[in-house]
Amino acid sequence: MNSYEQNLIFKITWSYFMENKTQQEISEMYNISRAKIMKLLSEAKEQKIIQFKISSDASNFISLEQKIKLKYSLKDVFITPSNTVDINETIAKSAAMFIQENLSENDFLNIGFGDTVSKIVSNISFEENNSTSLISLTGGVNYYLSSLDSFNRKKTNLYIIPCPFSLSSEELANQLFKENSVNEILKMSQFAKMTVIGIGAISKYDTIVKDQKLSSNEIVVLKNKGVVADILGYFINNAGEEVEDNFSKKIISTHFNSLKNLKNVIAVAGGEHKYEAIKAALKTNIIDILFTDENTAIYLAKD
Repeated sequence: MNSYEQNLIFKITWSYFMENKTQQEISEMYNISRAKIMKLLSEAKEQKIIQFKISSDASNFISLEQKIKLKYSLKDVFITPSNTVDINETIAKSAAMFIQENLSENDFLNIGFGDTVSKIVSNISFEENNSTSLISLTGGVNYYLSSLDSFNRKKTNLYIIPCPFSLSSEELANQLFKENSVNEILKMSQFAKMTVIGIGAISKYDTIVKDQKLSSNEIVVLKNKGVVADILGYFINNAGEEVEDNFSKKIISTHFNSLKNLKNVIAVAGGEHKYEAIKAALKTNIIDILFTDENTAIYLAKD
């Protein structure tokens, strides 16, 4: 059983026994059938999560999730264990299962870029005849190449912005934004049922740093400006406010403020080096659902 399934058992057990919600109410909350709810409650009993009380592990996870939800006005939070070899992979697998269970035929799924987002795409397993459409929020198809093979095999509709992520000048970026091939895809993203984004931390682990989109001198300048995170190539400070920079004027990317108008924006990020970045991103009020690890959740829940 993976982290997402275990987390879902915790959530349903808590809702049913501690919040006295009916199976119908839980079904509507998590978009799952009553039959599955009964199966998960039965699994909770077998695992001895229910022992005239909720087990401490489940209680701790749910308590953390509730604190973060209330503190940052989120729709939901999913926590995965921190004691894994690859935190990003664990978070990605949980998010992929959530997406699979909540996307229907003909739905659109927006994707940002980054390591964890790429791992999510690799772990999503749709049926052979599934007609879900995947839409990129940025240029730079190289971010998706390794993970898009599985989508091509499943005949999923792919709408990838056909240009680089970072360009040589602001003028060239502005010109490409006017191209129909770019504009049409950006407009399609407005109709997505879900949007998945990563959160960068302006460190050696960050995708735009690893891919040498930013030089070491540029990183120093950004940090001196108070930048702690990036979302889709746009920079923010500790307060969740945008910090303008020439780099962001030369990229082909959906501005993170535009995400406020989209449904179900899912952020996936974890690890100690991203504590401040995730906290800042949550203050932008663009994120609806967060997938992260337990240690990061403990940090985020602190007053």
